[in-house]
Amino acid sequence: MKAVHHFKTWHDTDTSLDWKRTTRLFQLSPQGLGTSMVESLAGYIARLANEHCIKTGRLFIDVLTPYLNKFYLNEISKRGGNGFYDSSHMINGNSVAAEQFSTMLNDLTGNTNLQQLTLLRFAKAIPQRGLLRNVRAWCPECYEEMKQSISAIVYEPLIWSLRAVSVCRKHHRFLTDLCPSCTRTNLLIDRRSSSGFCSHCNAWLGRANTEKTDRCDYEQYSKAKMVERLLESMQIPNKDGIVVSLNRIVAQENSNITGAARKLSVPKTTFWTWYKGRNLPQLEDVLRICNKYGIDIVDFYLGHFNDDYSPVIFAKRKKKINIKLTTRPLIEVRSIAKNLVMNSANGYMHVQAMADEIGCNKKTLYNHFPALCKAQAMKWKQYLKKRKRNRLENIRREVDTALMWSSERGEHPTVPKLEQYMKKPAIFREAEVKNHLKKRLLEANYERNNFGG
Repeated sequence: MKAVHHFKTWHDTDTSLDWKRTTRLFQLSPQGLGTSMVESLAGYIARLANEHCIKTGRLFIDVLTPYLNKFYLNEISKRGGNGFYDSSHMINGNSVAAEQFSTMLNDLTGNTNLQQLTLLRFAKAIPQRGLLRNVRAWCPECYEEMKQSISAIVYEPLIWSLRAVSVCRKHHRFLTDLCPSCTRTNLLIDRRSSSGFCSHCNAWLGRANTEKTDRCDYEQYSKAKMVERLLESMQIPNKDGIVVSLNRIVAQENSNITGAARKLSVPKTTFWTWYKGRNLPQLEDVLRICNKYGIDIVDFYLGHFNDDYSPVIFAKRKKKINIKLTTRPLIEVRSIAKNLVMNSANGYMHVQAMADEIGCNKKTLYNHFPALCKAQAMKWKQYLKKRKRNRLENIRREVDTALMWSSERGEHPTVPKLEQYMKKPAIFREAEVKNHLKKRLLEANYERNNFGG
């Protein structure tokens, strides 16, 4: 992997350098601050690793994981699992992970503005659910333009990680998520992540292999435009602005909650929770509301209206399709359900499994046979308790065996050694197992252990 460095030259005789403010990592400047093409934090990490001439995975193992004191992430990687990488898209959002990583990287690089590479400022207005993609998406022509620019800095814009955005307005192309060479998807962060290149085959992703968008595809184009407007704004929205906007919508329409919900094609109870401030509408729902009523998206989140905005009517909100319909007569369903509940061998079944066994919808069982469902749920809880009890008994025996192994070798039974022998990393983080080890150590008159006495 070839690194392209973008740092000014300096000399050791330069008196302007403040040696007391040295940082662990390069003070790499984020790209696109204050614009709709602001860099994502996930892409920044990959670019930071590239500038240090190391792989992204190595940066995590040597620097980031020790800083966060989350060594179990490295253990997952050693065993071949993706662990953190599978959910790495969360650091671009407004979750605790985004806050932790942006704060950590500010400290390690000396920057102070890396929170702007996430959606943290929207944490009080936009829920995390359905907000981000699980895999990378990109515009090949944007990559090529970055490569051919004067700075030649290729980076991952934050807007590409949002599910609501599926087109590049600049080049009128659909975003793609498949490598043109190996046709595989890429995680937001991978052990071999590199901006503009496939993490599997290392092919350049700037090759255009997507089609131009349809000129009449105003919906996707309008969504992208509104999200750009939201990212450009430095306002910090909150729940109160949403409540004010929804109340004004209902008032101006001379309608009620039921009428507004019907117009937006959303369940009445869902709209009611938004209207009362109990829940936050997802970004896709806000985009639909803004276009339906002709409101600027920033004004909507702030509780203001813009009369000059032109609405674009979107398709109706996608409804959940119930693919499991009850076709059996209720008498037959009751008979089968009763037999399953009466059979003691079916304690491992929860209510959903019982519904699948019968071939009916779970709601049918709860609505018509609540007593049977309650009885089966109790059996399921007892089964889980028994399984947990058996598991703990087996683990306690393994701990005793590991302690004997350590004693025979004349070694002090430290937690890392015991976990290594048992082949169960982090097993002593469980309270029951931890207490059992403490008990055995006290019985053996050990004066010191790994739990602070």
